[in-house]
Amino acid sequence: MGALALGIVLIIGYFYQNNHPYRRLELIRSTGYHIYFKAGLSGFIFLTLAVMIWSLIDFYDLPSALIDSYNLKDSLSYIKNNNHWNEIKMVAVFALMFLLSVSWVVIRKLINNKEKSLERVKVVAHELELLIINATTSVSPIRLELDCGKVYVGIPETPNLEKGEVKYITLLPLLSGYIDDEKKIIFNNNYYRHYEDNFSEKNVMATETHSSMTDFSIVIPVAQVVVASRFNIDAFISFRKDTQSQLIGPQEPVKDKKRK
Repeated sequence: MGALALGIVLIIGYFYQNNHPYRRLELIRSTGYHIYFKAGLSGFIFLTLAVMIWSLIDFYDLPSALIDSYNLKDSLSYIKNNNHWNEIKMVAVFALMFLLSVSWVVIRKLINNKEKSLERVKVVAHELELLIINATTSVSPIRLELDCGKVYVGIPETPNLEKGEVKYITLLPLLSGYIDDEKKIIFNNNYYRHYEDNFSEKNVMATETHSSMTDFSIVIPVAQVVVASRFNIDAFISFRKDTQSQLIGPQEPVKDKKRK
């Protein structure tokens, strides 16, 4: 019976952690015994609350009053045996635990909003997720270099955090290209110019394939990203035009010294 009770406590605690809009983000990044500790702690808290609520119900003898008021004692033969009351109380406590966990999850989802969710994500997010979230908030471009050598520069969309972590990046591309043999970025597609020419306020293009700029969005698996960074086109052009290194100054010719 003790093992069964412990199992129910862990299951309810895990249910709460896995469905809570904030806790899920931390749970997905936990491994091993940390998951059991998180689930156990949540389950223990709900167990304590359920016991306190049932203690009040039992103190005022509300179940007996309810049964007597509807004359259910004769029809419910199971409760005539006083030894069964402990089992009934245990089931009632576990039912209260589950109802409390579901209620709290529903409340948190109702009062949750995108801004609070993103701020909470920043606490537990890794560097790539922080880059995407900050770029989404400020609507600034990022550079993604893939393991195949392809390079994209674009505006990321708000990441989907329903599963607790970012596995795919949805990007509205502005530039795309590749890495050459000298490890230089070569851009050969300018999406931004295409957007200006065809999707401006004066010239709106609507075709069967592309009715808006969002139709050009691409989905990139995070597993394929090798390098990710913010991108500034002016800084990129400035660095590309700067052919002289400022870290190493000009070398003076070495003069042979005559031995005296």
